[in-house]
Amino acid sequence: MNYVLNEEKMFADVTDGIAIIINSETGIYYGLNGLGTAIYENMVKGVSTDKILNALKAMVGCPADVDEKFNNFVKTMVDFELIVEGGEDSADAEIDENVAKEDSFEMDVREYNDAQELLLADPIHEVKEESGWTPEKDSIGYTKEETAQREEKSEE
Repeated sequence: MNYVLNEEKMFADVTDGIAIIINSETGIYYGLNGLGTAIYENMVKGVSTDKILNALKAMVGCPADVDEKFNNFVKTMVDFELIVEGGEDSADAEIDENVAKEDSFEMDVREYNDAQELLLADPIHEVKEESGWTPEKDSIGYTKEETAQREEKSEE
């Protein structure tokens, strides 16, 4: 099976080996641990889940229950709608064995809603397909009427 990031709802960034995936519709974000991030990065590069699992199983110290852990991790990502089926099997898995050992072969995705209001208040949510981002807030120094007048002038 192949998966890709659910770009319809999610956007993601990987920094210092940790993935953060944000649901732009709900403001909820998800954090992956190191091994979860490595698996996620392989998925979005087009590596099939079979190849990823086989790469994990080939590592020294791989636990007997890695299949269950891996399948639960993928199921959680699908249930949270972080990833969707898609893509083509186009690469081999590349997972740092040290990352897997550091995380004791645990693949973790955690859901956070502590910044939900802040993320939903972000002006990116006010982007209109036909006109782009047009601020309508008094906080930028213009009233709504002044903003509307400026928009009319820019369209002329």
